[in-house]
Amino acid sequence: MNKVRGTNSTTFHRSRLGPRAIQHPVFLRILGVSLFAHLVRFIDFTLVAWLLVQKTDSSMAVGSLVFFRVIPFLIFGPFVGALLDRYPRITLFRLTQLGMAFLSFAFAVLVYTGYASLPVIFAYSTFVGAMMMIEISSRKAYVSGVVGPAILGSAIALDMALLNAAWFIGSALGGVVAELIDTFWAYIFIGIVLVTNFLLLRRLPKMLRPDLYSSSGSALKLLRDGYFFARRNPVIFAALLVVGVNNFFGYPFESMAPAFADDIYGAGPIAFGLLMSAQGLGSMITAGYIALSGRRLRNPGLLLISASLLQGIGNIGFSYTDSLGIGFLAITGLGLISMVFGITHATLILLVAPLNLRGRIMGFQMLMMGLYPIGSMALGVFGDLVGLQQAVRFFAISGILLLLLIWFKYPQLRKPFT
Repeated sequence: MNKVRGTNSTTFHRSRLGPRAIQHPVFLRILGVSLFAHLVRFIDFTLVAWLLVQKTDSSMAVGSLVFFRVIPFLIFGPFVGALLDRYPRITLFRLTQLGMAFLSFAFAVLVYTGYASLPVIFAYSTFVGAMMMIEISSRKAYVSGVVGPAILGSAIALDMALLNAAWFIGSALGGVVAELIDTFWAYIFIGIVLVTNFLLLRRLPKMLRPDLYSSSGSALKLLRDGYFFARRNPVIFAALLVVGVNNFFGYPFESMAPAFADDIYGAGPIAFGLLMSAQGLGSMITAGYIALSGRRLRNPGLLLISASLLQGIGNIGFSYTDSLGIGFLAITGLGLISMVFGITHATLILLVAPLNLRGRIMGFQMLMMGLYPIGSMALGVFGDLVGLQQAVRFFAISGILLLLLIWFKYPQLRKPFT
């Protein structure tokens, strides 16, 4: 068993506001690597989107870019969870940096040789999405073991705050890079950054306990054990249901924002970009507050389902917006709420799931998150049939009704942790 000196969160200095995740040296290095990974991810997505719109005028093709990047969560999420319970999480996290670097170098060659066709772009996005899925889950699982439960909420919030900051900066840099630098060299640079991340993660403690981790049995058996545990634990099962319902029904304000900007608000290019930044602004405020407060989330389940219900109500309000200013305020507010949802569902799963099953439970969490692109596509189809605003209201009301059913059927979800 690997023993790590000085990694118990209770030994750290506590300020007036409580323990601070940023004081943990291992977490600090993970955070730095994550920041660079987030930055190049958004640069990459901007570059890929730019390449795509140069090759097609199809709105469906552009929308499919997000679908292909997220669909691995739905297909492979549980299997990745089994992987996390068999191998050291930091090892998997490191290997994702190397895997994404390889994909960047390979895509650079395809761009240089003129083979970056639409099918190639979609295939590349799918492989990058699979690497992202492993990276996100392995990083969160590893961080939960390093910092401990007292500052876990703060650590996750800080990571999400940097993610949203990278959203702003990386997307803007991607546009500059697309304008000034050859795409081949841009992807070479992205690959170099990711290889550097791989090297920076050397010699971190593995936090692996062979007596607790699953070393035998097929992947299907591991998945079955994880499912039966989740099904018997009302808090985890209810949390997974909330994650699935909210990802399917709760994000019309995100997926349909471009359509509202163009069809309802009549926004020009600058106003369009401003509207797209609103969600990130709201999310950064929430994540920054939770990260800096350093307080432990003692009732994440209640916050989780309450935020999901508020998100549904907010979507109904968003559907009635008819001007850019009101739309911006609505999306900013929904960004605030959705970040509470994001932080609490990640924290809750990590706090409740036992160490030897944590990866598999996170895998089912990824599966539920994978419902987002399916819900977005269904909303788009329904919007073409009945009208965009009516479709948003129908989705929001459907999600609220399902969440209320979970609220009353699983009261254990709303109980505070002792």
